[in-house]
Amino acid sequence: MNLFSFSLHGRSIVRPIALSVALGWMVVLSSCYSFRGGAVPEHLQTISIATVTDNSGFGDASLREYCTETLLQRFRSDNTLQLVDNDGDARLSPTIVRIQDRLVNVQGNDLESQRQMVVAVEVEYVDAVKNRRVFKRTFENYEAYDVANATEERGRAARAAMDRIIDDILLSVVSDW
Repeated sequence: MNLFSFSLHGRSIVRPIALSVALGWMVVLSSCYSFRGGAVPEHLQTISIATVTDNSGFGDASLREYCTETLLQRFRSDNTLQLVDNDGDARLSPTIVRIQDRLVNVQGNDLESQRQMVVAVEVEYVDAVKNRRVFKRTFENYEAYDVANATEERGRAARAAMDRIIDDILLSVVSDW
């Protein structure tokens, strides 16, 4: 009979000790895990987000407007930082640097079946209180679409990629400290 089965079936002091050790390890291991990397510093209470600039050359102004409105909505609903029009403790300046429509899949007879919208947004995040750049980086994502309904699907795919980018931007602002 091994020690574990004896501790479960027999009367022994080993059972309370084993349970105590197991409980202790659970407490230690659970305190080691963290979902977020950090939190926004206490001196940052507000954020101002500039209107998104589009330097992609793609020529669809609705994507710039969609990105701006969605960014504002996500930061409002997150409520980690209070959104203000000007002079926030933190400033976010996003620029769409690339929107690219590229081939993904070709069927027989060299016919396209799927394409992919690739979107890249460069973001500068500044701590205006301490007057320092927190980060400046490019967020990129993509979404595939069927060419059978390309006119509608292209815009949907670009917005879907943009949604994921905006989620990444929000997460970086509120947790990458």
